[in-house]
Amino acid sequence: MENLIEQAVKNFIKSRSQNAEDLARFKREFSRQHKVKNLSNVSLLSAYHKLLKTGKIKDNPAIRKLFVKRPIRSLSGIVNISVLTKPYKCPGACLYCPQQSGMPKSYLKGEPAAQRAYDLKFDAAKQVFQRLEVLSQSGHATDKIDLRIIGATWSAYPKKYRQDFIKACFAACNVWPNKKALNKMLALPLEKVQTKNEKAKHKIIGIAIETRPDCINVKEIKFLRELGVTKVELGVQSIYDDVLELNKRGHLSDKTILATKLLRDAGFKIAYQMMPNLPGSNFRKDLQMFEILFNDSRFQPDFLKIYPLAVLKEAPLYKLWKNKKFKSYTLKELSTLLAQIKYSLPYYVRV
Repeated sequence: MENLIEQAVKNFIKSRSQNAEDLARFKREFSRQHKVKNLSNVSLLSAYHKLLKTGKIKDNPAIRKLFVKRPIRSLSGIVNISVLTKPYKCPGACLYCPQQSGMPKSYLKGEPAAQRAYDLKFDAAKQVFQRLEVLSQSGHATDKIDLRIIGATWSAYPKKYRQDFIKACFAACNVWPNKKALNKMLALPLEKVQTKNEKAKHKIIGIAIETRPDCINVKEIKFLRELGVTKVELGVQSIYDDVLELNKRGHLSDKTILATKLLRDAGFKIAYQMMPNLPGSNFRKDLQMFEILFNDSRFQPDFLKIYPLAVLKEAPLYKLWKNKKFKSYTLKELSTLLAQIKYSLPYYVRV
């Protein structure tokens, strides 16, 4: 099969094709002719590099770019790597939040990043290694990395665990692909590992964490700075106090306002995670909520993540939904709401 893929690369180069449509057509025809599964871009790129290394072909940047899987991942010159923290208790008891055995709260097995973390026993360095390997094999440049740490509420984890987790991410980037050098790098203090990363081939240029607004205070902000965090994703969900209370969020909008001020004053990028269709809200209130977010200077996040409510069996809300005490938006209502929300947003906010 390996020789067949190499032959496919040679044939495609000879065809002088230069666009994605030609490549898709070529793969279909080649697979049909040789009675094999449709060739993946990853396998083609791997064969391309092997042929290039052995001198059997000359480098063709245009062809090489065509073999890159999902080029938009690194179009900006930066690749995103998500790593998931281990299961740990969360200070919240939200109605909509799922809890699955063996997983951090709000994350489920089967989701790509979550499943990968579960399979690797939530080892931070191993998660980074695997993503760097896959991205590299897919043809993406991995010299600039935007690290996103996901899982249960980051600020609720023990301080040492968070320090070790961040250090493992930096260490993995410093030594990859030389896995044997990892333990020696991990033996160094966090600050030294961070400093070494400044001149590493795989630099972490940004770190995002997820936390609750009521976990943000001056002490926490100072610690986030020590860790190298640059962006904070706040689980805001709603700015209506009655909706927050009904959904047992555990804090009111005043905590969101304070957290936003503290983070902004400290120079962090701020992302809001918002959840339309919560119990106690409605179409009009949800639409108005996004208008308030950007008209009220106490909010105005730099980034926005919109998570329409999904009723999951692992969440307390499921029982209310099953007993017909809660009704979700129809697909038409939801799509209309999202379209109107996006139409009303200012140009500067990234969604």
